[in-house]
Amino acid sequence: MPSNRLNKGSSSGELAGKPPVQERLNANSASVNNFTQQQEYRLNTDIREHLETMWEGLLYLSEREFDAAIVGVADRIGMSAVVVYDTTKIIDILCERDGMDRDEAAEYYEFNIAGAYVGDRTPMFIAMIDDLMW
Repeated sequence: MPSNRLNKGSSSGELAGKPPVQERLNANSASVNNFTQQQEYRLNTDIREHLETMWEGLLYLSEREFDAAIVGVADRIGMSAVVVYDTTKIIDILCERDGMDRDEAAEYYEFNIAGAYVGDRTPMFIAMIDDLMW
């Protein structure tokens, strides 16, 4: 009869070499709490101030509400680093802030935000893959 490697050395049905289920759940809970604390720190930290400690001269969208749509900074070979915004989050902010429907917000975004060029430090706007797939 073949050995049952899953139950080997464990009379309670736990995986061999793995901590009991409750210990694994507690470890996962600690990871979730750590993630939550990181998110709270991010929300309570001025993102512009934080980014400026690493990159000088970045340009941002003028309204600070859009800081919530910042997803990173793009380094480009031979060019200046630029702030990167999530287009879906910008549209969400426009809908919430100005009471626009999604079509109005998308049109406003295309013409007034994405269409504004202010030099080689102009921010980039990214369509996140998760938003494109649904």
